[in-house]
Amino acid sequence: MGISRKKVHEEIADLIMEDIRKGILNPGDKLPSISSMAESHQVSSASVREALNTLRVMDVIEVKHGQGSYVKERMPLGFEYEFEIITRKDIENLLGLRKIIEVGCAELACTHAGEDDLVKLYGALEKMQTAVMNNELGEQADYEFHISIAESTGNQMLVDLLDDVSEKMLETMKETRRIWLYEEKKSIRRIHEEHKAIYEAIRKKDIEGAKEAMLTHLNGVESVLLEHHK
Repeated sequence: MGISRKKVHEEIADLIMEDIRKGILNPGDKLPSISSMAESHQVSSASVREALNTLRVMDVIEVKHGQGSYVKERMPLGFEYEFEIITRKDIENLLGLRKIIEVGCAELACTHAGEDDLVKLYGALEKMQTAVMNNELGEQADYEFHISIAESTGNQMLVDLLDDVSEKMLETMKETRRIWLYEEKKSIRRIHEEHKAIYEAIRKKDIEGAKEAMLTHLNGVESVLLEHHK
């Protein structure tokens, strides 16, 4: 059976992920060659390459130079058998905590952030932009941006609170970016724009604008993650 014309590479990626979920492909297994998959799905090699690149960025497969593509040994959170790592309740609790802390941090940053803090925030923004250009997720730069806002408040306890949940923050940041990249509900570029709006409000010392921009961003993250973990 051929692949539908709509979003061909996504259809191929879906089929590969389904084979992984069903155990037809297991962690560490080598995928069929590009030409073989193109022939079996009756699509172009370019579409298969695009599908594989999408799965690579999502951290589902790895490409070994000169050897081919392999299923990663550890699957991302979006796979059913790993939902226990971060549950729906975990997401609700984490984003609830982040809204309380980070909206307040954005407010304080407007009155406490110095020039060095703004330079650091802008640097994180540039790293996110570079990730977009390189077709990468950029979750490390994302985390750096948010923790830098907390640091700019001058309140170490706020920094420590975020640091205590840093592992789950990074996992949810990575998962959100995978979902937006794969399902195209939003693009990675849109995430960058949301962070830029937060930065600009802090730079202008616009307290209400900073609070609103931060809350809008976190609400969006929560919505996408909860939708994906139904």
